[in-house]
Amino acid sequence: MIMRPTPSRRPVTLRRSWLFTSGMDERAQAAALASGADVLVPDLEEFTAPADRLVARPRVAALMSRCRALGIVAAVRINRLTGDGWDDLRGVMPGSPDAVFLPYVESADEIATLDRAISALEAELGLPKGTTEIVPTIESALGFIHIQHILAASERVRACLLAAEDLTADLGAERGPDSLELNHLRSRFHVECRAAGRVAIDCPYNYRDMQAQAEDLAWARRIGLKAKCAVYPEQVAQIHAAFTPSIAQVELAKELVARFEAARRGEPIGDALVESPDYHTARRLLTRDAEFKTWTA
Repeated sequence: MIMRPTPSRRPVTLRRSWLFTSGMDERAQAAALASGADVLVPDLEEFTAPADRLVARPRVAALMSRCRALGIVAAVRINRLTGDGWDDLRGVMPGSPDAVFLPYVESADEIATLDRAISALEAELGLPKGTTEIVPTIESALGFIHIQHILAASERVRACLLAAEDLTADLGAERGPDSLELNHLRSRFHVECRAAGRVAIDCPYNYRDMQAQAEDLAWARRIGLKAKCAVYPEQVAQIHAAFTPSIAQVELAKELVARFEAARRGEPIGDALVESPDYHTARRLLTRDAEFKTWTA
Protein backbone atom coordinates (compact mmCIF):
# COMPACT_ATOMS: atom_id res chain seq x y z
CA MET A 1 0.00 0.00 0.00
CA ILE A 2 1.32 3.46 -0.94
CA MET A 3 0.55 6.25 1.52
CA ARG A 4 0.00 9.37 -0.58
CA PRO A 5 -0.02 12.77 1.12
CA THR A 6 -3.29 14.70 0.95
CA PRO A 7 -2.56 18.23 -0.35
CA SER A 8 -5.08 19.95 1.95
CA ARG A 9 -4.00 18.04 5.07
CA ARG A 10 -1.45 19.67 7.37
CA PRO A 11 1.81 17.68 7.07
CA VAL A 12 2.40 15.36 9.99
CA THR A 13 5.71 17.10 10.81
CA LEU A 14 3.85 20.40 11.33
CA ARG A 15 1.11 19.07 13.61
CA ARG A 16 2.07 20.61 16.94
CA SER A 17 -1.07 20.07 19.03
CA TRP A 18 -3.17 16.89 19.08
CA LEU A 19 -6.22 17.78 21.18
CA PHE A 20 -8.38 15.01 22.62
CA THR A 21 -12.04 15.71 23.27
CA SER A 22 -15.27 13.88 24.04
CA GLY A 23 -16.89 11.74 21.38
CA MET A 24 -20.32 12.55 22.83
CA ASP A 25 -20.32 16.02 24.41
CA GLU A 26 -21.09 18.57 21.68
CA ARG A 27 -20.18 21.52 23.92
CA ALA A 28 -16.75 20.03 24.54
CA GLN A 29 -16.36 19.43 20.82
CA ALA A 30 -17.27 23.05 20.04
CA ALA A 31 -14.67 24.30 22.53
CA ALA A 32 -12.09 21.99 20.99
CA LEU A 33 -12.88 23.24 17.47
CA ALA A 34 -12.47 26.82 18.67
CA SER A 35 -9.09 26.14 20.30
CA GLY A 36 -7.08 26.34 17.08
CA ALA A 37 -5.59 22.87 17.54
CA ASP A 38 -3.77 21.36 14.59
CA VAL A 39 -5.41 17.97 15.15
CA LEU A 40 -8.70 17.17 16.86
CA VAL A 41 -9.13 13.69 18.34
CA PRO A 42 -12.65 12.88 19.54
CA ASP A 43 -12.05 9.93 21.84
CA LEU A 44 -14.43 6.98 21.96
CA GLU A 45 -12.30 5.27 24.60
CA GLU A 46 -11.58 7.17 27.83
CA PHE A 47 -13.53 10.34 26.95
CA THR A 48 -16.79 8.56 26.06
CA ALA A 49 -18.78 6.28 28.36
CA PRO A 50 -19.45 2.80 26.94
CA ALA A 51 -23.21 3.38 27.08
CA ASP A 52 -22.84 6.51 24.91
CA ARG A 53 -20.71 5.02 22.13
CA LEU A 54 -23.58 3.97 19.88
CA VAL A 55 -24.83 7.57 19.73
CA ALA A 56 -21.34 9.09 19.73
CA ARG A 57 -20.03 7.28 16.63
CA PRO A 58 -22.17 9.12 14.06
CA ARG A 59 -21.51 12.39 15.89
CA VAL A 60 -17.78 11.80 15.53
CA ALA A 61 -18.21 10.91 11.85
CA ALA A 62 -20.09 14.19 11.30
CA LEU A 63 -17.40 16.11 13.19
CA MET A 64 -14.80 15.17 10.57
CA SER A 65 -16.16 17.58 7.95
CA ARG A 66 -16.40 20.39 10.51
CA CYS A 67 -12.72 19.88 11.31
CA ARG A 68 -11.67 19.99 7.68
CA ALA A 69 -13.70 23.15 7.05
CA LEU A 70 -11.50 24.83 9.69
CA GLY A 71 -8.25 23.37 8.38
CA ILE A 72 -8.00 20.98 11.33
CA VAL A 73 -6.73 17.44 10.85
CA ALA A 74 -9.67 15.17 11.73
CA ALA A 75 -8.71 12.15 13.84
CA VAL A 76 -10.48 9.74 16.19
CA ARG A 77 -9.46 7.32 18.92
CA ILE A 78 -11.32 4.03 18.86
CA ASN A 79 -11.29 1.34 21.52
CA ARG A 80 -9.08 -1.71 21.46
CA LEU A 81 -10.00 -4.24 18.80
CA THR A 82 -10.64 -6.79 21.54
CA GLY A 83 -13.35 -4.48 22.86
CA ASP A 84 -15.59 -1.99 21.02
CA GLY A 85 -12.93 -1.06 18.48
CA TRP A 86 -14.52 -2.84 15.50
CA ASP A 87 -17.89 -1.16 16.04
CA ASP A 88 -16.17 2.19 16.62
CA LEU A 89 -14.24 1.89 13.35
CA ARG A 90 -17.27 0.98 11.26
CA GLY A 91 -19.24 3.80 12.88
CA VAL A 92 -16.70 6.57 12.20
CA MET A 93 -15.21 5.58 8.83
CA PRO A 94 -18.12 7.10 6.83
CA GLY A 95 -16.76 10.45 8.04
CA SER A 96 -13.37 9.63 6.44
CA PRO A 97 -11.12 10.39 9.42
CA ASP A 98 -7.61 11.52 8.55
CA ALA A 99 -6.16 9.37 11.34
CA VAL A 100 -7.30 6.60 13.65
CA PHE A 101 -5.70 6.24 17.08
CA LEU A 102 -5.47 2.76 18.53
CA PRO A 103 -5.00 2.57 22.32
CA TYR A 104 -2.74 0.32 24.35
CA VAL A 105 -0.83 -1.15 21.40
CA GLU A 106 1.61 -3.88 22.41
CA SER A 107 2.29 -5.73 19.15
CA ALA A 108 2.75 -5.18 15.43
CA ASP A 109 -0.10 -7.62 14.76
CA GLU A 110 -2.62 -5.17 16.24
CA ILE A 111 -1.54 -2.51 13.75
CA ALA A 112 -1.53 -4.93 10.83
CA THR A 113 -5.05 -6.06 11.73
CA LEU A 114 -6.31 -2.49 11.94
CA ASP A 115 -4.63 -1.69 8.61
CA ARG A 116 -6.53 -4.51 6.91
CA ALA A 117 -9.82 -3.41 8.46
CA ILE A 118 -9.33 0.19 7.35
CA SER A 119 -8.39 -0.92 3.84
CA ALA A 120 -11.57 -2.95 3.60
CA LEU A 121 -13.72 -0.05 4.78
CA GLU A 122 -11.98 2.43 2.45
CA ALA A 123 -12.84 0.14 -0.47
CA GLU A 124 -16.41 -0.44 0.75
CA LEU A 125 -17.12 3.27 1.32
CA GLY A 126 -15.32 4.53 -1.78
CA LEU A 127 -12.70 6.45 0.21
CA PRO A 128 -9.26 7.20 -1.26
CA LYS A 129 -7.09 4.14 -0.83
CA GLY A 130 -4.41 4.31 1.83
CA THR A 131 -5.08 7.86 3.04
CA THR A 132 -6.33 6.99 6.55
CA GLU A 133 -3.39 7.17 8.94
CA ILE A 134 -2.93 4.98 12.01
CA VAL A 135 -1.53 6.41 15.24
CA PRO A 136 -0.53 3.76 17.81
CA THR A 137 -0.67 4.72 21.47
CA ILE A 138 2.10 3.28 23.66
CA GLU A 139 0.71 2.76 27.16
CA SER A 140 2.71 -0.11 28.68
CA ALA A 141 6.26 -1.33 29.17
CA LEU A 142 5.58 -4.21 26.77
CA GLY A 143 4.38 -1.85 24.08
CA PHE A 144 7.42 0.33 24.59
CA ILE A 145 9.95 -2.45 24.07
CA HIS A 146 8.09 -3.54 20.91
CA ILE A 147 7.89 -0.01 19.51
CA GLN A 148 10.12 -0.49 16.45
CA HIS A 149 8.00 -3.43 15.29
CA ILE A 150 4.84 -1.43 15.94
CA LEU A 151 6.07 1.60 14.00
CA ALA A 152 7.08 -0.57 11.04
CA ALA A 153 3.86 -2.61 10.94
CA SER A 154 2.05 -0.37 8.43
CA GLU A 155 2.81 2.45 6.03
CA ARG A 156 -0.22 4.16 7.51
CA VAL A 157 1.75 4.84 10.71
CA ARG A 158 3.14 8.37 10.39
CA ALA A 159 3.12 9.33 14.07
CA CYS A 160 2.92 7.65 17.47
CA LEU A 161 1.60 8.79 20.86
CA LEU A 162 3.17 8.14 24.24
CA ALA A 163 0.60 7.82 27.03
CA ALA A 164 1.00 9.22 30.53
CA GLU A 165 -1.37 7.85 33.15
CA ASP A 166 -1.68 4.22 32.02
CA LEU A 167 2.05 4.02 31.35
CA THR A 168 2.83 5.44 34.78
CA ALA A 169 0.48 2.88 36.34
CA ASP A 170 2.04 0.02 34.39
CA LEU A 171 5.47 1.10 35.64
CA GLY A 172 4.25 1.43 39.22
CA ALA A 173 5.65 4.97 39.22
CA GLU A 174 4.52 8.06 41.11
CA ARG A 175 2.98 10.79 38.96
CA GLY A 176 4.07 14.39 39.51
CA PRO A 177 3.73 17.75 37.72
CA ASP A 178 7.47 17.77 36.89
CA SER A 179 7.06 14.50 34.90
CA LEU A 180 10.30 13.20 36.37
CA GLU A 181 8.91 9.66 36.38
CA LEU A 182 8.37 9.72 32.59
CA ASN A 183 11.14 11.95 31.25
CA HIS A 184 13.57 9.10 30.60
CA LEU A 185 10.94 7.33 28.50
CA ARG A 186 9.91 10.54 26.73
CA SER A 187 13.52 10.99 25.64
CA ARG A 188 13.84 7.41 24.43
CA PHE A 189 10.43 7.57 22.75
CA HIS A 190 11.63 10.54 20.70
CA VAL A 191 14.77 8.63 19.67
CA GLU A 192 12.75 5.54 18.73
CA CYS A 193 10.34 7.53 16.58
CA ARG A 194 13.14 9.47 14.89
CA ALA A 195 14.96 6.23 14.10
CA ALA A 196 11.80 4.91 12.45
CA GLY A 197 11.06 8.14 10.58
CA ARG A 198 7.87 8.79 12.54
CA VAL A 199 6.67 11.82 14.49
CA ALA A 200 6.74 11.43 18.27
CA ILE A 201 3.64 12.88 19.93
CA ASP A 202 4.65 13.71 23.48
CA CYS A 203 2.46 12.49 26.33
CA PRO A 204 -0.34 14.74 27.62
CA TYR A 205 0.21 17.13 30.50
CA ASN A 206 -2.72 16.25 32.73
CA TYR A 207 -2.29 18.97 35.35
CA ARG A 208 -4.07 22.34 35.10
CA ASP A 209 -0.89 24.23 35.97
CA MET A 210 0.06 26.48 33.07
CA GLN A 211 3.41 27.52 34.52
CA ALA A 212 4.42 23.92 35.13
CA GLN A 213 3.27 23.00 31.63
CA ALA A 214 5.38 25.83 30.18
CA GLU A 215 8.43 24.36 31.93
CA ASP A 216 7.49 20.89 30.70
CA LEU A 217 7.19 22.18 27.12
CA ALA A 218 10.54 23.94 27.36
CA TRP A 219 12.12 20.62 28.36
CA ALA A 220 10.35 18.81 25.52
CA ARG A 221 11.47 21.39 22.95
CA ARG A 222 15.03 21.22 24.27
CA ILE A 223 15.31 17.48 23.54
CA GLY A 224 13.79 17.87 20.07
CA LEU A 225 10.11 17.02 20.51
CA LYS A 226 7.81 19.03 18.24
CA ALA A 227 4.33 17.62 18.90
CA LYS A 228 2.25 17.30 22.06
CA CYS A 229 -1.00 15.67 23.08
CA ALA A 230 -3.42 18.08 24.76
CA VAL A 231 -6.39 17.24 26.96
CA TYR A 232 -7.65 20.78 27.67
CA PRO A 233 -8.39 23.38 24.94
CA GLU A 234 -6.54 26.06 26.90
CA GLN A 235 -3.30 24.09 26.51
CA VAL A 236 -3.22 24.51 22.73
CA ALA A 237 -1.94 28.09 22.56
CA GLN A 238 0.93 27.30 24.92
CA ILE A 239 1.88 24.23 22.89
CA HIS A 240 1.94 26.26 19.68
CA ALA A 241 4.04 28.96 21.31
CA ALA A 242 6.57 26.35 22.42
CA PHE A 243 6.79 24.51 19.10
CA THR A 244 6.58 27.42 16.63
CA PRO A 245 9.58 29.72 16.04
CA SER A 246 8.63 33.22 17.15
CA ILE A 247 9.53 36.40 15.26
CA ALA A 248 12.11 37.24 17.93
CA GLN A 249 13.63 33.76 17.80
CA VAL A 250 13.87 33.90 14.02
CA GLU A 251 15.54 37.30 14.05
CA LEU A 252 18.05 36.19 16.68
CA ALA A 253 18.76 33.00 14.73
CA LYS A 254 19.41 35.00 11.56
CA GLU A 255 21.81 37.23 13.49
CA LEU A 256 23.68 34.27 15.00
CA VAL A 257 24.02 32.57 11.62
CA ALA A 258 25.22 35.77 9.95
CA ARG A 259 27.81 36.47 12.66
CA PHE A 260 29.12 32.90 12.68
CA GLU A 261 29.46 32.77 8.91
CA ALA A 262 31.08 36.20 8.82
CA ALA A 263 33.67 35.01 11.34
CA ARG A 264 34.27 31.90 9.28
CA ARG A 265 35.03 34.13 6.30
CA GLY A 266 37.52 36.03 8.42
CA GLU A 267 35.46 39.20 8.71
CA PRO A 268 35.70 41.17 11.97
CA ILE A 269 32.69 40.69 14.26
CA GLY A 270 33.94 42.20 17.53
CA ASP A 271 33.99 40.25 20.79
CA ALA A 272 30.59 38.57 20.36
CA LEU A 273 31.73 35.05 19.46
CA VAL A 274 29.03 32.65 18.24
CA GLU A 275 29.72 29.09 19.32
CA SER A 276 29.28 26.25 16.83
CA PRO A 277 26.43 24.47 18.75
CA ASP A 278 24.44 27.72 18.85
CA TYR A 279 25.03 28.23 15.13
CA HIS A 280 23.69 24.80 14.25
CA THR A 281 20.70 25.22 16.58
CA ALA A 282 19.93 28.55 14.89
CA ARG A 283 20.10 26.97 11.45
CA ARG A 284 17.66 24.24 12.49
CA LEU A 285 15.26 26.85 13.84
CA LEU A 286 15.36 28.76 10.55
CA THR A 287 14.70 25.57 8.63
CA ARG A 288 11.70 24.87 10.85
CA ASP A 289 10.42 28.40 10.37
CA ALA A 290 10.72 28.02 6.60
CA GLU A 291 8.66 24.80 6.76
CA PHE A 292 5.82 26.61 8.53
CA LYS A 293 5.92 29.54 6.13
CA THR A 294 5.94 27.28 3.08
CA TRP A 295 2.92 25.39 4.41
CA THR A 296 1.07 28.61 5.24
CA ALA A 297 1.75 29.99 1.77
